[in-house]
Amino acid sequence: MRSALETFTTADPAREWTPREIARFVGIGGRGPVVAGGPGTVADEMERWISEADADGFNLAYAITPGTFQDIVEHLVPELRARGLLRTAYEGSTLRESLYGAGQARLREDHPGARYRRNQG
Repeated sequence: MRSALETFTTADPAREWTPREIARFVGIGGRGPVVAGGPGTVADEMERWISEADADGFNLAYAITPGTFQDIVEHLVPELRARGLLRTAYEGSTLRESLYGAGQARLREDHPGARYRRNQG
C-alpha cells in the first residue's frame, strides 16, 4: 500500500490523497490510463499509442460486465479492423500454428515442455 500511495503522491503531490480520493481515482480502470468515448475516440488513442510507443497489444478492463466487452466487440473491433490495426483472420488453425507457423500442432522438440510428453509408443 505504501508504494501505491507513493505512486499517487508522485503523480500529483499537491493533492491530498485520502482513501476516498484514491477510490475515486482508481474506481474505473485502476491505476492505468482510462480512455472513454465512442469507438473513434478510443481507436484514435490506441492508434496513437501504437505509433508513438510501438505498443503491440492492450489489456482492456471493464466498467460493467458483460456490457463493456460486448461494446468492444460490437463497436471498437470494427473500427480497429477498418484502420488495419486488428487482424481479421489468422494464418493457422490453432493458436500455436498462428504463433509458430503451419504444422506446429505440437510443441517443437527444442521447447522445454516437449520433454514432458507422454510416450506415444
